[in-house]
Amino acid sequence: MSNGLERSIIKRVSQFEFLSSLHPKKTRGKTSNSDYVNTLSHLITDFLLGCKSNVSGNTKRFTNWVFPPGTEPKDYKNRIITFNYDTLIERPLLERGVSKKKIYFDRHANRREDGLRRNADEKFLHPLLLKLHGSVNWHCDRADFEKMITGAADPEERVKIWGEDHNCPDPDDSISALIIPPMPNKPITATSIFLHLWTTAYEYLHEAKELVVVGYSCPPTDTLARTMFTHFEAAKLSRVIIVDPDALALARYRDLVPQKVASSAKWSYFSDFNEYIRHEVS
Repeated sequence: MSNGLERSIIKRVSQFEFLSSLHPKKTRGKTSNSDYVNTLSHLITDFLLGCKSNVSGNTKRFTNWVFPPGTEPKDYKNRIITFNYDTLIERPLLERGVSKKKIYFDRHANRREDGLRRNADEKFLHPLLLKLHGSVNWHCDRADFEKMITGAADPEERVKIWGEDHNCPDPDDSISALIIPPMPNKPITATSIFLHLWTTAYEYLHEAKELVVVGYSCPPTDTLARTMFTHFEAAKLSRVIIVDPDALALARYRDLVPQKVASSAKWSYFSDFNEYIRHEVS
């Protein structure tokens, strides 16, 4: 795709919305936006489930540095915010048996039939990993997924979400993979779980002492992310590290974050993740 996957999806969804509203004959017989996005989410999920970390082992080193083995989740001081769907970062945590309720959110279920149940001892207010666009190992009922992507979800209604680490549902199933592909206007904060995750991410930024941004360019199309980065205040922030192959990313983030935050922090730049690991992760 000459425009890249993100722009191609946004273009298609926007055109369908426009034509279906003003010229319905043009979209007659064509796949609806909800069916299109649902099928696309399955394709992305099926592909990403097969992804593996590179042979360097740096992904695991990073995760174990942020969340040291032998330490209880309640004692971890660091948190990760990610816009990725894959499970490469959390895989070391899952392999060591850390509960998904602590990794993702405390109403995450292991099975569909578990519903929204949560025991008192499972309550965990500060999840370790915030996946702001969903995850390939999160599943939900298709009816709930369609409400999310169309903006018809009730913010007060809790959505049943459970985990499947290796299986991708079929696009015709009543189950959907819970990832939100790029859309013109991401309506995900109209859903209770994503409203919770984005709000928590915003709070984490306010409390941050060191901020590391790895490989996320914060594109103009992601208005939610840009709003979050341009409106947070972090009185304790002393360092910002940008890891990106494009050296201009450093300047873009300095312009993006509030001037008060940018001017009070020390800024560092690394061209790739391996370089960052070599210099920063002991």
